[in-house]
Amino acid sequence: MKTSHRGDDGVTDIMGSRLPKDSPPVEFVGEVDEFVAVLGVVRSLLDRKRELSSISEEIKKIQVKLMKIAGYVALGGAGRAKAPVTASEIEELDEKIRKLWSELIRTFKFTIPSGPLEVTVLNLARAVCRRVERRAVKLLKDRILDEVTYRYLNRLSDLLYLYVKLTSKNLNFSEEYLE
Repeated sequence: MKTSHRGDDGVTDIMGSRLPKDSPPVEFVGEVDEFVAVLGVVRSLLDRKRELSSISEEIKKIQVKLMKIAGYVALGGAGRAKAPVTASEIEELDEKIRKLWSELIRTFKFTIPSGPLEVTVLNLARAVCRRVERRAVKLLKDRILDEVTYRYLNRLSDLLYLYVKLTSKNLNFSEEYLE
């Protein structure tokens, strides 16, 4: 049983020191934790349908990468820990996005989130992802987050948008668009 509650004073252990819980690194790690949890909900929904299992497996890979990113920041980030994302991983991600975009998007329109729960929760995950990216900007400016890891976070919302499209297609759901 946990008996120590060192956070009662509004600070926590991170990056080799004690920082306020509202400091940018702590906020970022918390946002990533929430994002990983939302992706877990997405996976639990996708796993209920065989035709969505490949998307679920891809999302699990994202969860693992995000947990490594959070750990990287918690250890001090750039210069203090090994970067969790490589340039070749960004190239692979870009290629995956290009391929899905060419297969799924004919004309870009803003989608009104709705429909099957799998699609709607994927849209929620995409929105949470964008919040994580906004939090990451401060860490990039402060040189806690390296540029390659930031680019990974920047690409994820595009990938999740495409997973929304792919899931809608697999479920034969006609999305609603902003006119």
